[in-house]
Amino acid sequence: MAAVAGSGSGVAAPLAPAAGVAPEGRVLVVGTGVVGLCAALGAAQRGLRVSLVGPVPRPASTAAFDARIYALSEGARALLEAQRVWPQVDARRCSPVARMRIFGDAGGALAFDALAAGASRLATIVEETQLLQALWLACSLSPNIEHLPLAFDSLEPTPTGAQVRLSGGTLRAASLVLGADGRESAVRAAAGIRVRRRAYGHTAIVANFATRQPHHEQAQQWFTDEGIVALLPLPGAAVSLVWSAPQELAPALLALEADAFARRVALRCGLAPDTLAVLGPPQSFVLERLVVERLVGPGLALMGDAAHVVHPLAGQGLNLGLQDVADFLRLLDAREPWRALGDRVFLRRYDRARAEPIALMRTTVDTLAGLFGTPDARVRRLRNLGLSAVNAVAPLKHALVRHALG
Repeated sequence: MAAVAGSGSGVAAPLAPAAGVAPEGRVLVVGTGVVGLCAALGAAQRGLRVSLVGPVPRPASTAAFDARIYALSEGARALLEAQRVWPQVDARRCSPVARMRIFGDAGGALAFDALAAGASRLATIVEETQLLQALWLACSLSPNIEHLPLAFDSLEPTPTGAQVRLSGGTLRAASLVLGADGRESAVRAAAGIRVRRRAYGHTAIVANFATRQPHHEQAQQWFTDEGIVALLPLPGAAVSLVWSAPQELAPALLALEADAFARRVALRCGLAPDTLAVLGPPQSFVLERLVVERLVGPGLALMGDAAHVVHPLAGQGLNLGLQDVADFLRLLDAREPWRALGDRVFLRRYDRARAEPIALMRTTVDTLAGLFGTPDARVRRLRNLGLSAVNAVAPLKHALVRHALG
């Protein structure tokens, strides 16, 4: 990317190198999704030279909402604020989540309220393309980032990092390679890092709706015998659906005409049949659990979906990836001046820092998915009693909120 002089765009100039961080290293980031762009920008703002590998992100929608919607935690939003990116996201296309209600399938319920927990919001609903465009603009204005619109091919560890081959035979030497290229990561495969996969037996169906019923900035989630259904508030009179449906049910839902699909969702959520109107066709993706044997290798580290994939019932997939970036940048700031970027000790620090948070999130969502996926009537009664019991203990609820805020 070419350097851009001046600051009239409203995007801040790159930050000065952090104390203890030498400017001579080169970081090669593979992946131009939200996590890859965030990592590239953070490294560049610390005075490092960055090669960013991947296609130009798709442009932000100017009409209907993007199909991919994220519930961004306050911790993740704070990272984007620190990078001076968040002000470039169109606030008119975001919605705060002030409250959340969770319903069991036999009367149990749990309610969270941001103000009661001393927070301004539980999360912020934002479109993927809004994040991509804000990050892409900031990366475009950084003189420390070069963009290579090529595909990753292979890498070879070297005494000082790695030699990376890209499509067309382009070669780049890097002190450190960051693999942020998704669940089918080519960087991970090239490094020989093994991965364990397990299907959840569900398909996520996502869609956006106009609604006749105001959402009052409230997210809602239902654990049902037809999967886990969530409605997230969008700006104005609109909501976003995430339905983790059993694989045998998903094809029938996707085959419905738009009006029939809207009625089906409304009835599943206990709403009047004419409450919802589809905004764009639904999309779907098969849910699976992905566990890598390690997050690092010689001269490389993995981030985002390349490093972990969890069930979306808690909406924490992207937040977990941005926590990868935040921990990496924190360790980068604390790195000894004489320690190379690809040093094994530095990479082990990153591996250790991320191991527990990733394992905790994976265990939590897997336990909930299993608990609410079983047809056992006794378990169903206990889990609904559990929801109501947690709802009755305000300090516990507030602690859960503070943890979720990141």
